[in-house]
Amino acid sequence: MSDTASNRRDFLKTTSAVAAHAALGPLVTAHAAPVDPAKILNHNPKMTYRPLGKTGFMISEVSLGGHGGRSVEDRVPVLEKAVELGLNYVDNNIDGECDLYGAAMAQTKTAGRDKWFIGFASWPEKITPDYEDQLTPEGMMKNIDARLKSYRTDMLDMWRPVGATWGPGQNSIGTLMDVSEKTLDQVVAVFEKAKQQGKVRFLGVSAHNPKVFRKVLQNYPQFDVIIFPYLFLTKELGGDSLLKLAQEKNVGVIGLKPFGAGTTFGIKPREIKDRIDSRARVLVKEMLQEPRLSAIIPGVNIPEQLVENVQGSYEKGAPATPADKAAYEQCLRNFYAHLTPDYQWLHQWHYV
Repeated sequence: MSDTASNRRDFLKTTSAVAAHAALGPLVTAHAAPVDPAKILNHNPKMTYRPLGKTGFMISEVSLGGHGGRSVEDRVPVLEKAVELGLNYVDNNIDGECDLYGAAMAQTKTAGRDKWFIGFASWPEKITPDYEDQLTPEGMMKNIDARLKSYRTDMLDMWRPVGATWGPGQNSIGTLMDVSEKTLDQVVAVFEKAKQQGKVRFLGVSAHNPKVFRKVLQNYPQFDVIIFPYLFLTKELGGDSLLKLAQEKNVGVIGLKPFGAGTTFGIKPREIKDRIDSRARVLVKEMLQEPRLSAIIPGVNIPEQLVENVQGSYEKGAPATPADKAAYEQCLRNFYAHLTPDYQWLHQWHYV
């Protein structure tokens, strides 16, 4: 290891400790003063907004993801319904999704770029050891610039490189590899440059491997948000909680795949399509009892699915009914019975 890399790592660890101590102050508690609705992007009084860690942003506790889009024509009504319901955060992963949503935002009259806090990946890059030799600062910045073009804007809110995910070369638990300090150093350097140039404001990371987030949270205070699978059945891991660590560092937490890629409803991922399941609101209501989540992002293909998901937010203060409890138990059985082989890794996210 070079002296420069060693000195940089020491600096990052020192600033991480300082940031962790400073972060304890702004954590939102039950006694915190209410936020002025006028300061919340696309505020709707029926929606609940939660702090996105130390970014200073309040985002809708049910937000919008990129999977599910097929055309600009089907994304426009989804975006417009989302804005009507009070959503204000959208996160896209694959480059084609970014192109699709950017084109839809340019076409709609009511749900354009100004309504959204936008998170994006630099796909197809993965910041894992098996991809490490392919990663360069120039390549990362090129992908950031490409996403600016996707959304037809000069600035995006949050760049969140992708760690280990399920896919070619990473299709078993053993190949969901960690993220090296060398790569994280590179990511931070690119982010700092992009931020200085006014291209992005915040830094996040997404992955399917819990190790990634512990390394990030413990050593890199530049990261503002972590994004990982948070299932309807996920519980806190006693004594070594990722949720607790994120809270201590004042880092936002976004939950993906809350319905287990559709298997929760007894179907395969590709069978979801335009189906609407009234059990979705029950599961959303249950998940939102966890106050340390900034938001969850259920998959959405059509506006009606979005309405069903958001209803879980609107109803979360109501006690669970016998019907709610029966629906939850049914979904639990479905999850274990129908989880396909390529999604078995979701079992790693029963506890966080």
